[in-house]
Amino acid sequence: MALSRNPHRGQDGVSPSEAEERHLPAEAIDSHAHLYFDRFNDDRDEVIERARDAGFVAIINIAVDEETSRQVIQLAMEHEGFCHAVVGVHPTHSGMSADDLKITLAAVEKLCDEHPQQVVGIGEIGLDYYWKEVSRADQERAFIVQLDIARRRKLPVVIHCREAWPDTLEVIETHGDGVVGVFHCFGGTVDEAQRALDLGWYVSFAGNLTYPKAQDLRDAAAIVPLDRLLLETDSPFLAPQPKRGKRNEPVHSLHTADELARVHGTDRKTVLSATTANSRGLFRLE
Repeated sequence: MALSRNPHRGQDGVSPSEAEERHLPAEAIDSHAHLYFDRFNDDRDEVIERARDAGFVAIINIAVDEETSRQVIQLAMEHEGFCHAVVGVHPTHSGMSADDLKITLAAVEKLCDEHPQQVVGIGEIGLDYYWKEVSRADQERAFIVQLDIARRRKLPVVIHCREAWPDTLEVIETHGDGVVGVFHCFGGTVDEAQRALDLGWYVSFAGNLTYPKAQDLRDAAAIVPLDRLLLETDSPFLAPQPKRGKRNEPVHSLHTADELARVHGTDRKTVLSATTANSRGLFRLE
């Protein structure tokens, strides 16, 4: 990407803060982004290029329904080997009849068959009790069916859980045998983080970890060992504190990595090395 020069930028055309983000001591992976959102329509390729320039080796884009499942696959095809696709139906998009759900998830499974090189997981799936538009019964039905899809296809799952921790954990413990995954954008307690770890699953943190009032999140992050941590943005949402109020993008996850490093008493390089290895292992990235 060609960057314009101006007197406030360095010799390579970037500001000092941008240069710090570009020259990393370790590779990085954004394990959860939504770069298909309209908010990226004007500069999507530039956003991806900024991540590449900053040392990122992969971005995993997560779908929320059948249409966006196709979109994340398209992104993975356009940016082969760098962008990867996770397909599925988000709990807030699961409000449909049993017959319609069957048709929708059959289409999602067909995408897995047609694009095995691009699809690396099922998600984001789970339970969301914050929004009230979709019944808990509909959400649970879609959740259970998609856990079964993941089991049969030997794919990891990406879990969305909002104000539904007891039920989410119960569904996984009851119906998730043989399935492994990650609790994305973790927002639970220390005890809930421990239960996720007891399942043998991963825990991922986003930019809200850096917010001044997020001490409970930092306490939870402190008990998650480095070999169970993932790094994410949830772009375009939840920009970290230094970028708060702006559109989030993968390169901003470096601020979250710095916060994880502080919580664990280590450095950015160690956190990035661990989270990159964990993402590669969970999603079987080469």
